[in-house]
Amino acid sequence: MTLAICLTLMLSGCARSVDPVVIRPQLPAPPDWAKAVSVTEPKTGEDALVVAARERGGRIRANAVITNFHGWYESVRAGYAGDVK
Repeated sequence: MTLAICLTLMLSGCARSVDPVVIRPQLPAPPDWAKAVSVTEPKTGEDALVVAARERGGRIRANAVITNFHGWYESVRAGYAGDVK
């Protein structure tokens, strides 16, 4: 019984008297260039080469967005890891 009382008194000193601080990190807003790429629909009778060129241009812009977003994400990720200089 005495041991139980002593242990209770000793361990009561370990009780927290201060509430823990909660850290809620917030990611930055996405960059302006990170938006969907739109290409106008082909019109009836429109030249196939013109449509193909427009579609190719859309793919090039979309791939640029993906590449840029990947770089941006890696920099944000490094920032959260503390690697940004």
